Amino acid sequence: MHNALTMNFIRYTFLKPLWLFTFLFAIISTSCNRGKLIQHDEKKKDTLSFKPVYGIPFTEVRRRLKNGMSFDDNGFQTEPSYKITFLNNDSASVYSPEKKEFINFYVFMEGDSIFNVARSYFKMMQMSKDSLKLQVLEVQGDTLHMKHSLVYMTFYSNNYLKNALKTDAATLGKPDKRDTLFIRKKAELANRVPDSAFAARIPVTLESRSPRVTVKYLAVKPDVSNNFDDSDGYMNPEFNITINKAYENFSYSFWAFIDDKGQMYFDRSIDYIMPEYRESTTKTIKAIMDGYLKYYLIVKPGNTLGITHTSAVLLNVIGRK
Repeated sequence: MHNALTMNFIRYTFLKPLWLFTFLFAIISTSCNRGKLIQHDEKKKDTLSFKPVYGIPFTEVRRRLKNGMSFDDNGFQTEPSYKITFLNNDSASVYSPEKKEFINFYVFMEGDSIFNVARSYFKMMQMSKDSLKLQVLEVQGDTLHMKHSLVYMTFYSNNYLKNALKTDAATLGKPDKRDTLFIRKKAELANRVPDSAFAARIPVTLESRSPRVTVKYLAVKPDVSNNFDDSDGYMNPEFNITINKAYENFSYSFWAFIDDKGQMYFDRSIDYIMPEYRESTTKTIKAIMDGYLKYYLIVKPGNTLGITHTSAVLLNVIGRK
């Protein structure tokens, strides 16, 4: 593919640690053999203490990129989901959506207001009895990359949410007007220039209109293998399509653009093709799209924040005579 979306939607890999803690809910993190990730200057002594917020339950209400948006250029959405209570300076209780209960984890101080909890690294930016602001830190090998850590989490105490703001985290966590303007601008470009396509938060749906054709969306289930992160389901939507009584047996896997009108356009094959066969193979795939897919499939384009736009899908198409 010609852009970031079609190159498997290269994303902010530093977002992964936010979901990594879910993998550890069945295990109380000992981290006894954890290696040091930062060599701090001696002047940057650890002055962080959670004492002012001991025992106060906090719920994440906002997660934003450095530019203030909750979406990146590829369509990935940062969504608040964290709940934490600092029990003391070396332990915290983190909520498990899978277990539906709080699990205790050790907290390790790294200096300069940086700490590790549930195998994720954060920098405390602001702290009060009513709110917390954390910076999510990107980890690569044994190094923390501060300049690349561009995600920020805002927490409010449950008491502040309920009694002062009189609202809830779900309401505050919704994308705002800036997100809508950002997506609308990106959608307008993507609808004019398919190479500018980005992932649809509500992905494309494909439905067969004939018993000759079966369609299966490969849903992504959050589990240990993906660190309980199911965002690949909308970032890289994939479908298996089987065509019975085809003119011949064939099998092709390729990316296709689905525009805002539901029209389908070939982008590129993901199968290795010898250079001398590339042109003929591309013609064959386009013929399959025109002769079968466009005729036998009901296509509903994807949308983000209710704004329909061009996005890409990965199609694995098998023909059987």
